Amino acid sequence: MTDDHHARDSDAVERAARIIADALREAEVMLAGERQARGDAAAAGALERFGDVLTRLVEHTERLAARMAELTEAVTLLVEGQRAGAAETPAARSLGPKPQLPEMEPSFAPGGEGVDVTIAAVPGFQGLMELQRALVRLPQVQSAAVRRYQDDEAVIQLVLSQPMTASAIAEGVSAATERTLVVDDARPDLLRLRLRFLG
Repeated sequence: MTDDHHARDSDAVERAARIIADALREAEVMLAGERQARGDAAAAGALERFGDVLTRLVEHTERLAARMAELTEAVTLLVEGQRAGAAETPAARSLGPKPQLPEMEPSFAPGGEGVDVTIAAVPGFQGLMELQRALVRLPQVQSAAVRRYQDDEAVIQLVLSQPMTASAIAEGVSAATERTLVVDDARPDLLRLRLRFLG
């Protein structure tokens, strides 16, 4: 819809409102004249009430015309805003920097012989037992068997029942043991994972 159309619509509404208001005022004047011409008190009262209704109707019509003018102006501003947005072409938008999408972390596949997990800086044998329990309790883990433990480094064969990322494994163990476990190296394609306790 163009600005000319908006202007024509607004003018038409205002003209219609003025015509109605003028007609109502003429009717009120005619009724007032008829009230004076007739002496019947009951008819005069009814005509007076009718005149009051017409007066209120005139006021409502004028308010309606003002409201329609406001709405027409609002629609005009909206259309102008859309035009301004459309002026920005796809080519112009593409000149800006493209947002970087986060890379999806690859997951370790479930089943098979499992994932060969090496954990460095294990805090003692008791810490190793806590680590194993924490792994087994993860919902995606089927089993966690300690294969080797020497010089505070453990090797665990981790069999998954569902795909799981290295970060999810480290975070799950960290939450269960209240010790921070970080990922040193993750090779889902080779089924190898290296983790390390901090502190």
